[in-house]
Amino acid sequence: MGVELLLIDSKSTTIQGFISTHFLPRFKEDLKPNTVYKLNGFSIRPSKSVYRVSPHKHGISFNNKTTFAPVHEVDYQIDSQHFRIRDLQAFTDIVDKHTDLLDIIGFLRVINGDNLETQTPMATAPAPAGERSKDMVFLHVQLEDGETARVYLWDKIAAAFRSRWNDSKTKPTVILLTTLNSETLGGVVTLSSTASTRLFFDSDIIETEKLLSRFEADGKIPPTVNSSSAAVTKVETVASFICTATITDVMEEYGWYFISCTACKWQLERSETTFICPNFKCKKPNTVGLIRYRFEVKVCDDSGNEGTFVIFDKEALKLVVRQAPDVMNEMSESGENGSNEDSGTATPQCVLDIVGRTCKFQVKVNDFNFKSARTTATVSRIIDDDVQNEKNDGKRQRLN
Repeated sequence: MGVELLLIDSKSTTIQGFISTHFLPRFKEDLKPNTVYKLNGFSIRPSKSVYRVSPHKHGISFNNKTTFAPVHEVDYQIDSQHFRIRDLQAFTDIVDKHTDLLDIIGFLRVINGDNLETQTPMATAPAPAGERSKDMVFLHVQLEDGETARVYLWDKIAAAFRSRWNDSKTKPTVILLTTLNSETLGGVVTLSSTASTRLFFDSDIIETEKLLSRFEADGKIPPTVNSSSAAVTKVETVASFICTATITDVMEEYGWYFISCTACKWQLERSETTFICPNFKCKKPNTVGLIRYRFEVKVCDDSGNEGTFVIFDKEALKLVVRQAPDVMNEMSESGENGSNEDSGTATPQCVLDIVGRTCKFQVKVNDFNFKSARTTATVSRIIDDDVQNEKNDGKRQRLN
């Protein structure tokens, strides 16, 4: 008995930690989520055989010699989140074995539970006996490959979902759920929340935003709880406009690159020893990754209207005029960020130098862009990357 932890190091390697009930009073109050610590005096043990949250073959145990101290996050660029997003087949392979707790991301299609506003009538969840139903929410989540996962949320995570859902003026579309257990209920594979399950909606994190962006880029409209269960249809673009604007800032907190699969361009996931493509059609171990640009910029037009644009590799190259892998290699060789291992954490000067550039952007906007709590728009094309700051007969389109 005790508390399980998921620990992430500066190389994005994850390992499962454990504090027994004997040592819990000593450590629990001082450990805070999403905080960077320097840890000493711990024990190394073989990884657990059940309810694993990390693929690492070892685990860390706290003991009476263990010490830890918080450090400044700016000195150690460590991911605050790490997900093991899998398709339904991965859950089927481990059903009822209770080995790994995996994550899913997809579109909300069916919602059923007590005290929920605008719940959908399509759910086929059996009604739990007694008062248990008040602590349960049942979902159908459509994954990106079209498969539908049946999910039960229990207790605190059910209450958290109910609160977020009822408080949302615009109902969420995408959900990411962590550490789900795969079980057979009613003869079908069903996913159940655990005590460590967390949930994220549309614009909470970059993973949910990227899923919506991929559908937008493909010209598809994300399924919703009110839509038909038929195949995804083409989106009718709300707006596609061209605007001339000046880049006023590079938002460094959102990074400047990602490591993509060379075949399908999806962002790769790091395992203990290699990169893996999470695309169910392409998922392969030992995938060769490619550094690609992805950064966000603040822009302002000549009328003072402001916006945030996301710029990806092909269009970013027009501004930076240098391939992202070459920039990364140069930073690594020069130790620009203090060490070769951390060379990718600082935004390179050639990216920062695009501030002040006035460009003509083509931007596509759909309904999600107006519903998201954090509004961004993806640049589909940079028509002119060196526009002179002149009046254009008053015909330039504004950002709003």
